[in-house]
Amino acid sequence: MNISLLIRAAMRYSAPVLLAAVGALFCDCAGVTFIILEAQMLLGCFFAVIAGYYFQSWAAGVLCAVLASILLGWFFIWITMKMKAIELVVGFAINFLVDGLTIYLLRMVFHQTGSFVSPEIPAIPRITVPVLSRIPLVGILFDQQTWIVYFAFFSVVAASVLIYHTAFGLHILSSGANPEAAQAVGIRIGKTRIQCIMIASVLCGLAGSQLSIGFLSMFSEGMTVGKGFIALGALMFSNRKPALVLFITLLFGFAEAIGNQVQLGGTLASELVLMIPYVAVLACVFVRKPVPEQI
Repeated sequence: MNISLLIRAAMRYSAPVLLAAVGALFCDCAGVTFIILEAQMLLGCFFAVIAGYYFQSWAAGVLCAVLASILLGWFFIWITMKMKAIELVVGFAINFLVDGLTIYLLRMVFHQTGSFVSPEIPAIPRITVPVLSRIPLVGILFDQQTWIVYFAFFSVVAASVLIYHTAFGLHILSSGANPEAAQAVGIRIGKTRIQCIMIASVLCGLAGSQLSIGFLSMFSEGMTVGKGFIALGALMFSNRKPALVLFITLLFGFAEAIGNQVQLGGTLASELVLMIPYVAVLACVFVRKPVPEQI
């Protein structure tokens, strides 16, 4: 097993989950039950492919994926904040709705069922950082990855600084921990929560782009295969600590990369191999249990 290839693959596989988990971290700290990560990623996957195919530009694909995810985020905001619907119920409904919608659009737009593959779908180019890639041991981390993968790992640092070391982060934490007290001191809770949902929407749009035009330049029905829920699991067992979010998503990435290597070797049934990354994340339940929030 080639270690360098394994590390590169693990970074690629973990990046979409990491982006979604960081977005969920912002929402969770603000007190929003935001479980439409799966739907936003899947919608991002579809619109990245359709825009990239028709505009012949990977940048247009990424932009449309982000815009589609943002629109879905605003739809969630309208239903939950304006219409006062229950966030959890709305979240599950949107996840099922988008799953069916992408299947329908795939048949209507591309006249395909199951998947759409075309050489005319542009891929996000992979970048090798000139100086950093030559550093011994760690240089492999900066070799042949898309900019979205690099941004995913940078987002962990950015989230840690924004949430725990800025005034904006104090507003986020106050809105989630004690909304009444936050409102009493002049913090606009609704505005803060909308901002967090928009951050999560942008990150999920990027995650969907990475999945569809950052990997294989294709779209298939349900291609997120639960990655949004894996991101929620990573958040749940991280106790709102960005470093632990990174650790759990990397665990998923390595498990998926190893699973693919095992599947290529043909030593295990494919069904068992596909379970490896999800079992690895579930193992986190026994490693670290969530602690009650202290207000």
